Amino acid sequence: MARRGWVFLVITIMGLVACQPAGIMYIGLVAPFEGRDRAIGYDAVFGARLAVRMWNTTHPAGPKVMLIALDDQGDPILAQERARQIVAYPSLIAVIGHFRPETTWAAAPIYRAAGIPLIAPLIPADRAPEGALPTAPDQRTVVAALLQALPPGDGRVLWIVRDDEERWFGPEVEALFRERGWVVHKRNWEEASPQDDEPVFFDGRAVHAGEAVRRWRSSGWRGLLLGGPGLLHPDLLAFREAEGRIWAVAETRRVEDAEWRTAYQAIALGMSPGPYAPLAYDLIWVVMQMHARSAFRWEGRTGTWWWEQGHLRKDPAWFLER
Repeated sequence: MARRGWVFLVITIMGLVACQPAGIMYIGLVAPFEGRDRAIGYDAVFGARLAVRMWNTTHPAGPKVMLIALDDQGDPILAQERARQIVAYPSLIAVIGHFRPETTWAAAPIYRAAGIPLIAPLIPADRAPEGALPTAPDQRTVVAALLQALPPGDGRVLWIVRDDEERWFGPEVEALFRERGWVVHKRNWEEASPQDDEPVFFDGRAVHAGEAVRRWRSSGWRGLLLGGPGLLHPDLLAFREAEGRIWAVAETRRVEDAEWRTAYQAIALGMSPGPYAPLAYDLIWVVMQMHARSAFRWEGRTGTWWWEQGHLRKDPAWFLER
């Protein structure tokens, strides 16, 4: 969809907000719809729109839900601007966003100050901003899941490779790998040089991971590429499908249900759902139930969601995807 088309969609939604009768609940979704991460935003927003349609169809007596979707272009400064805009909407019950760590951390204080719940997908629970409701497991759980794809450390070398643009994880991951016997080498993505079958934990932009993997493979590297939800990015789809040596841990997965996929494609102009769509779909339903009930258990597309005593969790908490 062209940028002009997306802007028109947002303006249309804004106009509808002004003319809708009382009793409608509004949920915000802020994500990148332009720039390098635009595929994330479109995958998520069509999943959210499908959830809104199905919620309203199955709840004819209300409450009804309407989606307000804004584009932060994956930029932290713009993310703050979008957060200030969206919290001004009346009857806004929550915001789902921003699907990247830097934009989520930048915008979170604005939601907290406004008293608007922020559902923060993908970011490890112990790295989520203060006051946000994370949906992902913590860093220890992510590393433990990735270790299932590796042999015992026993003094072997593992690389932690990062860039300066995107950080999903903190310094804790180095200690977690060392606990399991790995000798950790840390480098920037432009400087790292893994050899033979040495595994690489990549914490940065997927486009940089793709460039680095091409360079390393041409030099004979044949190890595993490991990481968190950043490696689900479409920039690495071809590598995942061709090699099967990229392992990503995230709290979302692709849905194989043919009926659900067909319904998604009808909304998404024929596009197939990726990994962000079912998570956004689930979170619309989760937010509506959180607003109405103090506790619930609900079976979604990415697992069973639990809401109790102000805490949100999901079983299974994570998926290891090759």
